[in-house]
Amino acid sequence: MSLAKVAREAGVAVSTVSRYVRGELNVATDTARRIDAALSAEGHPPVQKQATGLSLGLVVPSLENPYFSALADAVVDAAAADGIDVFTALTGSSPSRERASVERLMRLPDVSGLIYLGMNTTNEAFANRLPGDFPVVFLDEYVKAAGQRIAHITANSFGGAFQATTHLLSLGHRLIAHVGGPAGLRTADQREAGYRAALKAYGVEANESLIVRGAFSSAFGMNFFAHMARADATPTAVFTASDIAAVGLLEAARRAGISVPKDLSVIGCDGIALGEWTSPRLTTVAQPTEDMARKAVDEITRLAAGIAPADHVLSMQLVVRESTQEYPA
Repeated sequence: MSLAKVAREAGVAVSTVSRYVRGELNVATDTARRIDAALSAEGHPPVQKQATGLSLGLVVPSLENPYFSALADAVVDAAAADGIDVFTALTGSSPSRERASVERLMRLPDVSGLIYLGMNTTNEAFANRLPGDFPVVFLDEYVKAAGQRIAHITANSFGGAFQATTHLLSLGHRLIAHVGGPAGLRTADQREAGYRAALKAYGVEANESLIVRGAFSSAFGMNFFAHMARADATPTAVFTASDIAAVGLLEAARRAGISVPKDLSVIGCDGIALGEWTSPRLTTVAQPTEDMARKAVDEITRLAAGIAPADHVLSMQLVVRESTQEYPA
């Protein structure tokens, strides 16, 4: 292995690479990633990171939805890459348990900051100014809070929904249903807004009877056809605001003898791995899970160092698979 080549690829001095490899030097996260990539290209095993002395708390609502488990795993992996310990609390999406978990983690002397992956836009633990301007990063969902060291890392839910609905419209569909998330949840509201904006851009009037809102769950998706039985039109396509709801919808279609995508095109939102294994494979707009987790850990590190907070909104990506097709003219 050539240290000079690694240093050149990473844009650092040879002495920096040498000390980093020997575990004698902690460098900035971006620098570490460049050095690690250059070392990997040269066949060097991963460098064992030194402990940073920084620990963070991670609040997770539920592991039932694979999206949350994937995002939590990504946070733990990103933290581990930086030598940061993670204390995790699982709340079952209960507001009272979320509040208790937040308060407990903030009292732990070893916890320097908190990443909050919640399913509620309010939490009484954040209602007043956080003690000592405690660093908090709200990941995925917007949460109302008061404090000087608070940041939000989210995906562009409006843009993702606009992409998803535009995809269906571009295939010729005009009767497009929307299976949305819980009322009052900002991401769910933004996804409905993106759906409506795409319809408007194509000159299509939204049919209110084709719009239903409920939990981000497979059970809610399973009830799609029961809701549509009361609609005044039959949709040819549906945009679901979560992949897990789309998975339930696909199973309901199978049981009802409805062919997807021949009879109904289905697109989800999140990009969970399970979408690769459904039948048919699920078209979706994928959230940048690993990038969001990386940003969240980087932001906690910045906040703990006294740097001013910065919010980040990341783009979603359309992933076309087998559950959508052109509507026959």
